[in-house]
Amino acid sequence: MTFASDLHPGVRYRLEHLLGQGGTAVAYFATRLASDGESPAVVKIIQPRIVVESNETALTIIKKEAVALGRLNEQVPPTPHVVRLMDTGSAPYEYFARKLQLPWIALEYVHGGGEGATLEQRVDYSVKHTGFAFDPDRAARVIDGLARGLAEIHSVGVVHRDLTPGNVLCCGAGETELFKISDFGIARPAGLAATFGDAIVGTPGYVAPEQLGGNSPLSVQSDIFSLAAIVYFILTGQRYFEVTSPTQAIVAVGTPGRRTLAEAATLSPELREREAACQAIDLALARATAPHAAERPRSATQFSQSLLPWLAHESAGVKASRRWITSMDLLQTEPEVSSSWVVRHPPGNDRLLTSVAWLGSGHCLAASTHGLVYWDGTHWALVPTEGWGDLGRARFVRRLTATSWLLGTESGALVEYSRSGLRELARLPDPNLALVDAHGELGDLAVVAAEDASRRPVLIGHAARRFMRPMPVEAAASLSGVARIDDQSWLVVGRSVEGRCFAAIYRPLDSTITPIPPPEGRALVAVASRPERRLAVAVGTDGSIVRVERDKHESVNVDGRPDLAAVAIDVVGNEWAAGAGSIWANRAHRGWKRVWENTTWRPPFISLLAESGMVVAVTVDSGVLESRSLALDKTRPA
Repeated sequence: MTFASDLHPGVRYRLEHLLGQGGTAVAYFATRLASDGESPAVVKIIQPRIVVESNETALTIIKKEAVALGRLNEQVPPTPHVVRLMDTGSAPYEYFARKLQLPWIALEYVHGGGEGATLEQRVDYSVKHTGFAFDPDRAARVIDGLARGLAEIHSVGVVHRDLTPGNVLCCGAGETELFKISDFGIARPAGLAATFGDAIVGTPGYVAPEQLGGNSPLSVQSDIFSLAAIVYFILTGQRYFEVTSPTQAIVAVGTPGRRTLAEAATLSPELREREAACQAIDLALARATAPHAAERPRSATQFSQSLLPWLAHESAGVKASRRWITSMDLLQTEPEVSSSWVVRHPPGNDRLLTSVAWLGSGHCLAASTHGLVYWDGTHWALVPTEGWGDLGRARFVRRLTATSWLLGTESGALVEYSRSGLRELARLPDPNLALVDAHGELGDLAVVAAEDASRRPVLIGHAARRFMRPMPVEAAASLSGVARIDDQSWLVVGRSVEGRCFAAIYRPLDSTITPIPPPEGRALVAVASRPERRLAVAVGTDGSIVRVERDKHESVNVDGRPDLAAVAIDVVGNEWAAGAGSIWANRAHRGWKRVWENTTWRPPFISLLAESGMVVAVTVDSGVLESRSLALDKTRPA
């Protein structure tokens, strides 16, 4: 079935397969078809029976979700913690000889990958394959993300009313993992009088008591109750309230006692050993689930701030859980990314991209010749930069957290950029130095690549919030990038003074640069890493590739020696590279093979995103190409 958009001329939606259905709507995986490319979407269509029974109610359901989501996506970049509204409209449908217009809404598709598309699935995956629920660091990322999403939802006068682990969609993995609040079908925008009558809505065990027949009005504290129940599930893999009906839920919430973290066998060892933290979190959860809304925290931000200090790790270094890494190895057997590649956006824009940084959702922020631009999965948008002062243009962009980026500017400033605005983190000590790249954690240990006034390359370590003494790289004529291998080592690449590939391992705390025998080629131009695996890969001209894993390194040239300009490593360690009109893969270290080729795509790919079951590539002139595991798409729940 294919139908046209009411709001965007020339845009159509083709329904591909069923994702799931509820009492009011049916959800489909769909393809958005437009002149500027194809994009995945989730289309929710109101059931014909609902339209027949009450056309006004059907329109209200769609209006509620459209109002709630539309008001959250007016800013560029859009809010990263709430699913993005793409379109709304109605489609013709014949129902028992009666012609109807079925209201529908199109939402961004969130690719979950092998761990699952929902928070519920990911916690269950963790318990099944590691024996425990989320570790404190991962739980902190979830709580922070959901609190930020709820804060934005509440800021536009909306109460979600049905926040559950099944209504939180997930994408990315590890440090790129991102959590998005979804399913606004029963959200209540302020000022929208229409309701669904007196029916009880929400999920027992997560819904606040005032939604179960209580006398208190709904408020942001109703969602905070749900968030607290989710936090317990994240940390233990178990429900905070073991109930199946509204009556049981009312009784359980009214009971003074609450379950504790310590009584759950699936609590992670890292948190169990912190007795004071467990007790503090127990108290925070009990307060947030108080029977009376007035006794709960006043905002999602206030609630998260009572939890996050108890979950933060003592060190900001590369400390991925070994249990989690082992569980990711199981995904080596998941379906491979399909050989079917889809053009999300055609190449040919006169705006040239110079640096790209990805989110796990497949969105990205890019520095370009026209300023900062943002790809939201369907189109590029210019990022407003009013009020940025004398920072100058961004020379490079790096993902800093799941929802923020590190910008290296022409003024020598390293700046954190997010929807909240700009925050200067550091500035080069010498105004004659020009930034090239940076990687690491400025709050712990990072490395900055730069050029001096004579364009000679230097490396500068940054530790304890201070820059170390710049270290000239005598053997290099220029540097193109740095990537962290482990807690103390970085792979540094570029072009040597002899005009060949240059690669070296830099250890800032030891002030040492150890050269790596380079492959044949004129330069290495891109580098990526997975510090949790102590793995880094660089690519360059003439098919040159340098691979460093732990204490071993190797240098090769791909067959045919294509010029490569982009590289990425997915969560299971598969390596991806791209150049002009071609994409290559080295799966499970079985050798490099070309997986896509189109000689009409002459401008080179300059950046790649590789996640579980999904690869996205972008060209220098804004073309976007994507492929994903079709098997994973078809198993995704609504």
